[in-house]
Amino acid sequence: MADCKHMLSAFTLPDDVALCRSPTRAEILKMLVCEFRTVFAGIEYEIDTQTRIVNAQAFAQGDKRFVRVYGGLAFHPLVSEDALVFTLLHETGHHRARGRRFAGDPMIACDCLADKWAVGAGANALRRGSGRAINLADALDSLDALVASIGGRAKQSSIVPITRSRKPQLCWAVYWRSRKSRLNEGNAPVPIGPCYYQSQILEGRSKWVH
Repeated sequence: MADCKHMLSAFTLPDDVALCRSPTRAEILKMLVCEFRTVFAGIEYEIDTQTRIVNAQAFAQGDKRFVRVYGGLAFHPLVSEDALVFTLLHETGHHRARGRRFAGDPMIACDCLADKWAVGAGANALRRGSGRAINLADALDSLDALVASIGGRAKQSSIVPITRSRKPQLCWAVYWRSRKSRLNEGNAPVPIGPCYYQSQILEGRSKWVH
């Protein structure tokens, strides 16, 4: 089976951005991977330490499921521990959430479902299984700072399409501003109808970062 992948971003940090390579950050990442592997059995968690890509990815190879966080995100100085927890929960949600799937990728749940699962069932399971509670406000503020920091270098944020459709947006998770607002307010509704990504791809007008 071909790989089924969803990438949150594909922006490579320039050399003038110093990554956080402290022993403390390395230990945090090691601990998080251990906790997530224990709580969410059946998913393999990986930290790619060799890249400067601001990216996280959920994908499947055959019957195996993976979550990978790339170095530009894992070691970015603006990314807090809570932001890393949210990222891992979101990517896990692509595997664990039930319901609507991405276009052409029946093994991966859509972004809004992954978010809803992350802050609900996922966060609850993590707290029960490891004792770790996420500070969602801190996580979103940290990711907001990251999005702002790369905004001048890459004109779109990590969960934003490269080009905008002239049609009204059908999903609150398409743009970071609306996504952050929904999550902060606890107003992340269950999606209905086909995935927005699906409709754009079927129309042949999509230029998303995948």
